[in-house]
Amino acid sequence: MPPSLTVSQKLARTFARVNPQIFSLIAVSVLAHVTMSGGRVSASLFALQHGGSSFSAGIAYSLYGLLPALLSLHMGRWVDRIGPRTVMRVSLVSMIIGLSLPAFWATLPAVFVGAALGGFGFGTYMLAANVSVSFMDFEHEADRIGMLAWLQLGNSVSAVLGPSLVGLIIDHKGFGPAFGTLAVIVLGSLVVSYRVYLPNGTRELHQPETGDSIVRTVFTNPRLLRIYLLTMTVALAWDGFNFMVPVLGHERHYSATTIGMILSCFAVGTFAIRAALPWLSRQLSEWRMLCLSFAVAASVFFLLPLAKAGFVLGALGFVFGLAAGTGQPNILSLIYRALPVGKAGEGAGLRSMMGNMMGLTGPSLYGAITALFGAVPVFLLIGCIMSVSSWQAHHGHRSSAAPA
Repeated sequence: MPPSLTVSQKLARTFARVNPQIFSLIAVSVLAHVTMSGGRVSASLFALQHGGSSFSAGIAYSLYGLLPALLSLHMGRWVDRIGPRTVMRVSLVSMIIGLSLPAFWATLPAVFVGAALGGFGFGTYMLAANVSVSFMDFEHEADRIGMLAWLQLGNSVSAVLGPSLVGLIIDHKGFGPAFGTLAVIVLGSLVVSYRVYLPNGTRELHQPETGDSIVRTVFTNPRLLRIYLLTMTVALAWDGFNFMVPVLGHERHYSATTIGMILSCFAVGTFAIRAALPWLSRQLSEWRMLCLSFAVAASVFFLLPLAKAGFVLGALGFVFGLAAGTGQPNILSLIYRALPVGKAGEGAGLRSMMGNMMGLTGPSLYGAITALFGAVPVFLLIGCIMSVSSWQAHHGHRSSAAPA
């Protein structure tokens, strides 16, 4: 792009490369994502404030990843067979049911069951939405990273609003109205999905190819295996921040509103970086961006235990959002480029399964460590994991430059 172009001209060229179907997905995703951003915070705080320990809060948080961890591979095959559009709408219904249960029966068992159903719905929805983007046609392959990032913008917007919204409602009205409000918002997402065009793929859907399963393909290919293992570390760090901030805030007697605002700062960071990814993807390769983002994330986790004031935690959350927001779009781009179209759903399903396995086990482990030793060891552990991940991403860059 000529250097004489103004910022507005550069933005105009970026928008000209955008497939307009992405905006329909973003519109639905903004409303759908509250089941995760607000629901997880509500569930973990409910457990903490109703006689539960930090371990119980970890269980409530982790249950959002239970069914996706178990079923994502089958969910991906389902997307490959019938197309993303129908799957997305069925998933929204599952989210509504999951949020309605604790709204009407504000008990810990209802919160646990609702978390499992809501997590299944959102995991399936995002898997189908990401596969839909993988079917779209783009002038340059790097543009696909930007559009995967822009799809996540919907998540970032609702991640800013969700924790702040439920924090205010919990402080003034209680947990039942908070879950009920989230259910109504997701119902709005379902209504919107019938008012806008949800892309089902601009290429003809393929039946999954015969031959080796995606699991065998990945575990016999070191380059693919590295990508999928880094998926797990992204999930560990993401869930580590979102789970440990409420735990840390509870220990320091922060209000739910303050905790929600800290988490919203993280979401603002993810929004900012994902908005810029269409430009960044043309400057840096996927591996380079992953290497830098993991290094920044490691630094944040080493600093978090030292932060005492809420505004400092918010600033660190924003910086971590900048790092974390680059992870999923770049990993998905690497996966879609490495796998045939007929395996897109299955490959995304395996990524979702491995990420949700970490979402299922990580917070429970964090809660157990916190109950025994306090929060500081958890932050140091995640910082070390992200440091190793940055080193592995650097090796991935070197490996991608070598002959196949």
